[in-house]
Amino acid sequence: LGSSSSVPFTSIFSQLFMTVVVPLIIGQIVRRYIKDWLERKKPPFGTISSCVLLMIIYTTFCDTFANPNIDLDKFSLIIIVFIIFSVQMSFMFLTFLFSTRNNSSFTPADTVAIIFCSTHKSLTLGIPMLKIVFAGYEHLSLISVPLLIYHPAQILLGSLLVPTIKSWMVSRQK
Repeated sequence: LGSSSSVPFTSIFSQLFMTVVVPLIIGQIVRRYIKDWLERKKPPFGTISSCVLLMIIYTTFCDTFANPNIDLDKFSLIIIVFIIFSVQMSFMFLTFLFSTRNNSSFTPADTVAIIFCSTHKSLTLGIPMLKIVFAGYEHLSLISVPLLIYHPAQILLGSLLVPTIKSWMVSRQK
């Protein structure tokens, strides 16, 4: 097209490393030293984690739709929701098919774990990655819309499929 662009891979990699990998490593190291204390005190990390996740979702949602440059009509939003639900269901179905093949050595419990773990992606990792990779891009809020839809869609689909998957797993274990 007669134009070129450069991507600062070193800068993006270092920012992602510092934002995602370093906190994970520090957390694992600290956990090793305070494991006994954590088991005795049992801090409410589940509640704290849920609150932090909710705040990340809320702030991202607010940032996205407070942006005056976002040009997203209702029809486009409905199409995005349909595509995301379709992709999510397709991935879940494909992982189910691959993990239940005759030559597969997976147990029914393994299959359920594979279905949910392989297709579920977190908004808490996706949003920082988007903000680093697309830093300064004026349509960042528009790019984050599919991720904002994907995360609740995976939770909704997962909760709707639990009874069906549970009955399948129970019937296979008998």
